[in-house]
Amino acid sequence: MSESPIPSHTFTPVTRLPPPRRLETGRDTAAASAREANGLLPATLLRGCREAVQRISHEGPQSFGVTSALRGEGRSSVAAGLALVEWMDHERRTVLIDLDLASPSLHGRFNLSEGPGIQDLVDGPTNVEDYLQRIVGDVWLLSAGKPRDDVPRAVSRLAGSQILSQLSEWADTIVFDLPPLLGSDAGIAATRLCETPVMVVRAGMTPLPRVKEAVELLATPPPVVLNGVRSALPPWLRRALGDTR
Repeated sequence: MSESPIPSHTFTPVTRLPPPRRLETGRDTAAASAREANGLLPATLLRGCREAVQRISHEGPQSFGVTSALRGEGRSSVAAGLALVEWMDHERRTVLIDLDLASPSLHGRFNLSEGPGIQDLVDGPTNVEDYLQRIVGDVWLLSAGKPRDDVPRAVSRLAGSQILSQLSEWADTIVFDLPPLLGSDAGIAATRLCETPVMVVRAGMTPLPRVKEAVELLATPPPVVLNGVRSALPPWLRRALGDTR
């Protein structure tokens, strides 16, 4: 592959943030939160996300960036599922970041406020914890904020800020909902903000040449989540993308 390796975002240690109005929960409250979390997404999606997390073993703070070749492959659903599984199954405090700044959707999925969010944070110094919204339990959303045209500039400013460093100190896991790799002017730049890009491929929909084109934009083949029961991808490509089923 002729492309130079894409560096991951380096987290700089900063003062640990206090939890944003974290609630003390007893056993009954925690169980109720877990039931609520299980009801937020389809069981089949959560099961697939559990399998993906098992394949991507990690210790300590970790960040996943969920991307795809094209729009409409289920990136946001998988990103939300990974975030819920990280908390439900592994008791990791998780922040879900909507980095699809041109077309944000996660706030609507969970009936939360559109903003303020990333678009507001990158415009000036502020306390990150004031912008986090609780989804359920110890899963939090950093929304994109109102859509605007200068997405590459916003991604660049986010990379150069202390926002992600602060979040990595506060949370156990960060899950990014990234823009697609193809047809987005910020898709590749956004993947540099996370440690582990994860690719979603919708079975039976995504043309194989577009999948290969997207994979070749990354330094190494990413782990894959196949969104669908059956896949038209050949076995060699599924193995290369990390799918061992």
